[in-house]
Amino acid sequence: MSTEQAQPFLVDAVRASASKMQGMKAALDARAKELDALRAQLDSERQDLEKRAARLEAERRTIDGERDEVRVARASVDQDLATIRADRENLSVEQARLQDAANDLAAREKALREAESNVERLDHEMIGRMREADAKFLAIVNREEELFKLQQDWLVAFETREQELRTITEQMHVRQEESTELHESLAHLGSVFKDETDRLAAQRQELAAKEESLLEAQRYLATVIEAADVGPREAERPSPPPADEPPAPTESPPPPMPIVASTAPEPVEAENTPEPEERPAVTRAEAMDRLTRAIEAWKRARDNGRNVGEMRNTLKLAKEALQAGKYESAIRLATEVLDDLQSAVIVR
Repeated sequence: MSTEQAQPFLVDAVRASASKMQGMKAALDARAKELDALRAQLDSERQDLEKRAARLEAERRTIDGERDEVRVARASVDQDLATIRADRENLSVEQARLQDAANDLAAREKALREAESNVERLDHEMIGRMREADAKFLAIVNREEELFKLQQDWLVAFETREQELRTITEQMHVRQEESTELHESLAHLGSVFKDETDRLAAQRQELAAKEESLLEAQRYLATVIEAADVGPREAERPSPPPADEPPAPTESPPPPMPIVASTAPEPVEAENTPEPEERPAVTRAEAMDRLTRAIEAWKRARDNGRNVGEMRNTLKLAKEALQAGKYESAIRLATEVLDDLQSAVIVR
């Protein structure tokens, strides 16, 4: 019975030891797993450390390169510091120059303020002058209105005078026709006078031939008288007295010669006298015709609404010149008016 009682106890012990062994095995397995995990972690950390060592080596090399660069940079910085010192000195000089420029600028600002005050004063003066100019302009406008009224009155008077001029022009045309007829009659008289002059010239030539023959007779008588003084025989000649009879009438022809000479210029004056009378008549008619055409053109331009106030004075001067007998001036002024009107029409 003791053996039977001891066997369950052993079984329990064995079971307990087996379970304990299983627990220890499980703990060992877990510990092995932890060790494997630690080993893997250590391997990874070792790899990280190797990588860090390589990185540190690269960084050390980089630091060495950067150290060299720092040395070079320090040298350049030293140079830059020297340059900065020089620049600082230059800046001090520039600062002094800028101070002087600031002083000049302040003086200029002061001058500008004074100029602005002067400009404001001039503006006030200009405003006053502009107001005065406006007042004067209004006075001029009123004056122009008065002048326009006077111009209208003058135009009415001018139209009246124009009608009178037309009447005078018609009368002048009639007189021109009469002067033309008179000119034709004077031309006929001139031809008759020319024939008479030719006849008188022929008579004058005949008288000149007679005078030459008388002079030859006088020379002959002088020769005979000289021969009579030479000898007594020649003194008995009574022929000279009958020969003296022709010289007596020969002395009378010289008075007719001046008469003929005096009559000859008279026809010349008669020929010249109609010419000055004829020219003024024709010139006056031409001047009247030209002035009439200029006045008609001026009226047409005025009726069309054009500004022809300046041409009115020119027409007035032309009319005064015509009345004073200055026909060339009247024609010239009327021609200027016609040319101005024609050029204005071409421009339009």
